[in-house]
Amino acid sequence: MPKKKANFYKFSDLQINCAKSIFLLKTHSKGEFMGTIIMVIILQLAGTLAILAELLVVSFGFLSVAAIGFFAYSYYLVYNYAPQAIIFLVIINLISIPATLVFVVKRLKKNKVLALKDTIDSEAWVSPVNVGETGTAITDLRPAGTAIINGKNIDVYSEGEYIEKGAKIKVISTENAGVKVTLYQPTDYSGAAIKE
Repeated sequence: MPKKKANFYKFSDLQINCAKSIFLLKTHSKGEFMGTIIMVIILQLAGTLAILAELLVVSFGFLSVAAIGFFAYSYYLVYNYAPQAIIFLVIINLISIPATLVFVVKRLKKNKVLALKDTIDSEAWVSPVNVGETGTAITDLRPAGTAIINGKNIDVYSEGEYIEKGAKIKVISTENAGVKVTLYQPTDYSGAAIKE
């Protein structure tokens, strides 16, 4: 019986060309090859740094244009040596640049370089009156005006209602650096309004 030959996989021309491109098996000297690789790495790093600097510095897009130039020139260099290798460089960029941006932004937020205060500190403004205190409007409130509360002239505002001068008012809120009041209607224990 004749022996069967092993059925080896036959590589297509595309696969062979891709392998040649990956390993840069063209007719370039090793010195040229290493110089190009180093230049591509430097351009890629410069492009990434330009994008990161754009986050921190107002450059009116200059750094973004520079980053595009760095990446474009690195693609050009790779294309001259190994056209099929551009696919791998693009894939590497699509993964590494967003990952780097996420890492750096999280790091900057942790160090509070980029973090902005969302709200005003509650200690920044201290109300001269407390919620529930009553007083008298000394000007018409349309909706803002002045009232006497605990013997102090206080700038106040209503919920949008018009309150006449001399009317009794009650403080309902002291948030957002202001004193919000409403028309005061005394009630008895059952909740019914007491007429004065």
